[in-house]
Amino acid sequence: MKKSFPALLALAALLSISIIPALADPPPPLVHLTTVSWVVATRNNIDKDNRYVTLIGHVTGRDGDEDYFFTDGTGTVRLDSEKFQLPIGPKLVIGGRIDQAYLGFGHLEVDVRDWHYARKP
Repeated sequence: MKKSFPALLALAALLSISIIPALADPPPPLVHLTTVSWVVATRNNIDKDNRYVTLIGHVTGRDGDEDYFFTDGTGTVRLDSEKFQLPIGPKLVIGGRIDQAYLGFGHLEVDVRDWHYARKP
């Protein structure tokens, strides 16, 4: 029993090391670089609700404290940005989730999860 205890302890240590990465945060969602016109075309499509999208364009205006209007040249969509104050004008990369408006209540919008300035080519 004394000889098998260290081997059993070593096996338990190896198993716990392989489990630790599985307990870490899940990987970020897959990036779906898309256009505003595609987001608008998903209106009332429950299969596209909560889909993570990445948009590149400009904030053109603000509506209230946390709603913005965003365009990429293909259309305009509303952004809901509770955690961030977005700059109006410069080119931005917006990452967020599509939030559908059902049965005529609310607006089709993208809930902003992250953003950064677009790099100049």
